[in-house]
Amino acid sequence: MKIWLITDTHFGHEKLSNYWKYRPVDFEKLILKNIARLINKDDLLIHLGDVCIGNDEKWHDWLFNVVPGKKWLVKGNHDHKSNSWYLEHGWDFVGEQIVLNHFGKKILFSHEPIFYARYIDIDINIHGHFHDNEHRYNDQVKSFYKKGFNMLLAIERTNYEPVLLESFLKKI
Repeated sequence: MKIWLITDTHFGHEKLSNYWKYRPVDFEKLILKNIARLINKDDLLIHLGDVCIGNDEKWHDWLFNVVPGKKWLVKGNHDHKSNSWYLEHGWDFVGEQIVLNHFGKKILFSHEPIFYARYIDIDINIHGHFHDNEHRYNDQVKSFYKKGFNMLLAIERTNYEPVLLESFLKKI
């Protein structure tokens, strides 16, 4: 089983390509094509939040038509439905955070970065939320963000593809 990571897909966010110069106009098709190409039925996809903005049922139907494996969602600031709604619409797990022991590391997956001092037993925090322009990297976040512990996954930096957890960790 391979573990794949993706975040901040923002399906249905029509103005997103205007906000970020890196988002192509057809980013949704590109993301879905890449997911279908890479993920197999024995794999796990962990989505670090902000799946879609509007037309949730349509985007979840389209997403799950191309994802054959298990699907876990770490809810983001735009994922406003109840956990039961997400479970009823195809996710196998829904939560605010996930902790896995993998590759000799205790990894906390979250949408937003976490304050490392509160999690002394965690080795790494893999998160999304900032995209590629770190537009939310403000003074409050700077006060607790610790490079080497908080690790940003930005879909704009991965060619709109899910990333293998193992490959992501090797870049650290």
